[in-house]
Amino acid sequence: MFVRRNDSAKQISSNPEFIYRVGFAIPLLAPNEHGLPSNEEMASLNQIEDELSSQLEKDKVSIHVLSITTSGMREFVYYTKDSKIVEKVINDTRSKFSSYEIQYYIEEDKKWTVYKQFA
Repeated sequence: MFVRRNDSAKQISSNPEFIYRVGFAIPLLAPNEHGLPSNEEMASLNQIEDELSSQLEKDKVSIHVLSITTSGMREFVYYTKDSKIVEKVINDTRSKFSSYEIQYYIEEDKKWTVYKQFA
């Protein structure tokens, strides 16, 4: 498992506006024997991350807090003030990266439990 955590997000983890956790799970197309992406696939995943972040973090509505890679999956975790923007973002991202099956969920998480699990 590889985890990349946004340490600066800790500063806003107690902000009562960022109450929704949004996770985007992406099954890898060609994981290696350890369930990790190749360098080529890593570049595609980085592009997906950039696309999600550019839309979700616009106007400081959301913040990207974790990237988790394990067992043939990559997950991007965000906290947001506005859960309604997620559907548009996921539709836009899926249309740009149609070779990937991008799954997502939205949950209320006022205490930032997932972020804190990796703190």
